Amino acid sequence: MNITEPMFLALTALVDEPRHGYGIVQEVDRLSGGRVQLKIGSLYGVLDRLAADGLVELDREEVQQGRLRRYYRLTDEGAEALAGEATRLAANAEAATARLRARRAGPGSTAPESTVPGSTVPEPRRSPTGRGPITRPATALVALAGSALTALAARAAVNGGVA
Repeated sequence: MNITEPMFLALTALVDEPRHGYGIVQEVDRLSGGRVQLKIGSLYGVLDRLAADGLVELDREEVQQGRLRRYYRLTDEGAEALAGEATRLAANAEAATARLRARRAGPGSTAPESTVPGSTVPEPRRSPTGRGPITRPATALVALAGSALTALAARAAVNGGVA
């Protein structure tokens, strides 16, 4: 299965609790640092695909202020798919980071063959304005994959080892 970034972020948003559509949009915005802003039409397309693949399911419906709110939750299959994708992204980001590190070290330097994902990634630098971190694709992927794995681990701890 090809998990796109919006799908990855929507799955991550549902790790800790069921959420309604707008709640997912807000959480995706927070998780991505404002970089990914799902429109409602896009969100429901993502949720439809995730539900068709059994990765999310309807948790409940509530009427609030006369409007129906549908809450979605992550399935066990969704947690497994998210964990696999987070591991894959972390490994890719670590490989990119190692190669960039070797490039900065100069000619003749080589990237290590393998490293533990996320173990040696430097903290992102702050922008000169102090408004946020300067992110590079590799460090952003590691941070995102790390937050998904952390959320899955927290969910597993709450559920007695089952994410």
